[in-house]
Amino acid sequence: MDTNKLLPLLSEMAIFVCVVEQGSFSKAAEKLGVAPSSVSRSIHRLEQALHEKLLERTTRQMKLSSIGQEVFVLCREMLNTAKLAVSAAHSGEHSVSGVLRIAAPKALAKHKLASIVLDFIQAYPEVTVQFKVVDHFIDPVSDEIDVIIHITEAPIEGLIGKTLAESPLVLCASKEYSALHGLPNSPTELAMHNCLCLGESPVDQAWTFSSPTQSLTVQVSGSFAVNHSEIRLSAVQRGLGISLFPRFVVAPLIEKHHLVEVLPNWVLHGKYQGTIVAQYAQSKYIPNQIKMFVEFLSTRFSL
Repeated sequence: MDTNKLLPLLSEMAIFVCVVEQGSFSKAAEKLGVAPSSVSRSIHRLEQALHEKLLERTTRQMKLSSIGQEVFVLCREMLNTAKLAVSAAHSGEHSVSGVLRIAAPKALAKHKLASIVLDFIQAYPEVTVQFKVVDHFIDPVSDEIDVIIHITEAPIEGLIGKTLAESPLVLCASKEYSALHGLPNSPTELAMHNCLCLGESPVDQAWTFSSPTQSLTVQVSGSFAVNHSEIRLSAVQRGLGISLFPRFVVAPLIEKHHLVEVLPNWVLHGKYQGTIVAQYAQSKYIPNQIKMFVEFLSTRFSL
């Protein structure tokens, strides 16, 4: 196929990649900001031009044909190469500008990242920031995220990772709760206290601790369970019980003596603990806004 015939198909190939990655015409249309019928016509034009059926569709599902799988891999490589060309152009600029798309879980975004992101916007006003705050897993490629900041013990393979800080879990209670009920001297004594759990699964009621000499798991129970850190924190502040949080959520309250740390000599293991990591795609050309944002993050977390 000569260049004149190929050029009109480049956009159709990019739309084809989006359809496959999103898993449906409607989701691809929503992501691209066009009507589903427009996406359908693009795929039809591409199939006609290539004289091949790329997608096998029924009323319930859509899957790639054998030829479609090969075409998809090549089209995705083409799209990634185009993105690399844009990155190369941006990386050569001395100014920091362009769009920066970042993602982070809700608690981390509220308690640690929001002020840093806003400070970055003020420091680099030519950068347009799109901040996605979600607790579910984000795929940086299919979700088109430049930098993902998350708490993990297993960073996403294939991405560059910048360690920002450690995020341990902390048990805490209010002074009022401590005055009325006392505080446990060992993890086993938690069984006698009102422990406020996440309640996402039965495992959330099994709290695991370790010390230099031993490791143990304690079954706890309580009058309230909620998988929202702010609501659970409000319950603790009202004196309803003992609960666990990432340290960055409660550190200011503990420092101001509004909350009391429970069992500070024990290490608590569980969900939402690990290393705070900023990750972004490997590339020969890293856009300036990404490089500067990760450096900005690293500096602020080290303060």
